[in-house]
Formats: sequence, structure tokens, C-alpha cells
Amino acid sequence: MVVPEGYIDTNVFVYWLGGHPTFGRRAHQWVKRVEEAGRGSYATSSLTIYQTMVVVAGLTGRDLREQKFAEEIAHSITALRGLYIAPLTRGDVIEAAALMREYRLDYEDALHLATALRIKAKEIISNDRDFDKTPLKRRWE
Repeated sequence: MVVPEGYIDTNVFVYWLGGHPTFGRRAHQWVKRVEEAGRGSYATSSLTIYQTMVVVAGLTGRDLREQKFAEEIAHSITALRGLYIAPLTRGDVIEAAALMREYRLDYEDALHLATALRIKAKEIISNDRDFDKTPLKRRWE
């Protein structure tokens, strides 16, 4: 696997697919970068797909029992040419608890950080300032 430039946080996909009034445009720009990048230039976790589905379903009033809706969300993310989907591992689940304490993160952010560190991502793409406390450079511009 190529070492990814950046790890894409869930909020990027939520803002993009949910058409967020403030952050949707910036998220769309990041998604476009991912689409135009070389294979594996960016990464996210398999957890991200599920989190995105849950949040977008809540925002739109859709139901995760709707197969077409689930397929659309999954395909929107997995079809991005430059995106590698990293599996969530047992080690990530265990490491996340330690990262929670070390960086004062909630468990979801710690799971993303554990995955990003394992795959040696150089930075994290997110507007979540909690990642500023971590060893990864956070980018949102």
C-alpha cells in the first residue's frame, strides 16, 4: 500500500453528501482532490462509511433499511479513485482507548487516529479541532 498523504475524517463526507451550508463547499473541494489523486493517495477507515450513513440518514430522515440509500452512500465513497478504505483492526480498537487518554479524544476520534497512525497517514483532513492535539497535522483549508 502507498503511504497516504491524508486520512479523510467522517465529517468531510457528511458535509459533502449532506450539502452542509457552511462546510459543504470545502468538503466538496476535498472530495474532488481525492477523486483526482492517484490510487491510495488518501485513506479513510471502513468505520467512516458506516458513520457517514448513520449521520446522513439522520439529516435526511432516510432509513438504513433502505437498500438503495445504503448503496448510494457506500458507492459515493468507495468509488473515489484516490481513496483507500482501511479496515478497522482489532489493534485499532485496543489502541484507541490508549489514544483517548493520551490526546483527550472521544472514542470515535481515537479510532480514526489509531487507523491513521497505523497506515502512516501524513495528515488528517477534518475541521474537527480535537485532532490538533494529536501528532497528525490537521488540514481543512
